[in-house]
Amino acid sequence: MGGRTLVVGLGNPILGDDGVGWHVVDAVEQGIGIRGDVSIERASLGGLALMELLLGFERAVIVDAAHTGRRAVGTVTSQSLADLPDPAAGYTSSAHDTSLATALATGRALGAVLPHDVEVVTVEIPPAFEFSESLSPPVAAAVAAATEHTLTYVRDATRRGSTPGRDGGTHGIP
Repeated sequence: MGGRTLVVGLGNPILGDDGVGWHVVDAVEQGIGIRGDVSIERASLGGLALMELLLGFERAVIVDAAHTGRRAVGTVTSQSLADLPDPAAGYTSSAHDTSLATALATGRALGAVLPHDVEVVTVEIPPAFEFSESLSPPVAAAVAAATEHTLTYVRDATRRGSTPGRDGGTHGIP
């Protein structure tokens, strides 16, 4: 699989806004069609389970919900995994709860071929989770922007065969 790009929608599709990653990758999949250089996955678990999905890929885009409380609900941001803080100290109760950065470091230490270019696209969600397959209006409205950003990243990365240009940090997507 070397040289390929993986796009992962992360979250729980039956917990309302937490499932936004799945909605975005559904739209990405429609936008790119079937391509041999891009794979699409949907996942509900992070940490080691997510790391296993990344095996053999050169680059990955992970689309997920985030509740930071620092941005308006529906705000789309994008950042390299390397630029994000690693909350490893908060994930010590179980190997299933390890951070992705820690899981990737562990995999690499064991000789696994894992992407060095991991982009994380997030959509800000409210703190409440409810059983629903629907997104709230502000989060649903953000799907198009998150999809377009993800598609642009994938097209740029696969066209160049390498890491797309970076602006050095998080940027809001209008």
